Amino acid sequence: MQVKRRHVALALLILIPSCVNLIVPIYNRDSPELLGLPFFYWFQTLWLVASTGFYMAFSHLKERQP
Repeated sequence: MQVKRRHVALALLILIPSCVNLIVPIYNRDSPELLGLPFFYWFQTLWLVASTGFYMAFSHLKERQP
């Protein structure tokens, strides 16, 4: 059972950022602005950083697999 949970966690760590970036209507707008940047740009930048964190967690969990 422990192995299945680990595989589900690994799959979610990769699928969450991918799914969010594929659902374009979520971020296809100009407002609200942050520091003069339209929502589209700062949302994408935020997810770039978040995706890096997801991938680092994925790599860490993948290395610890028996």
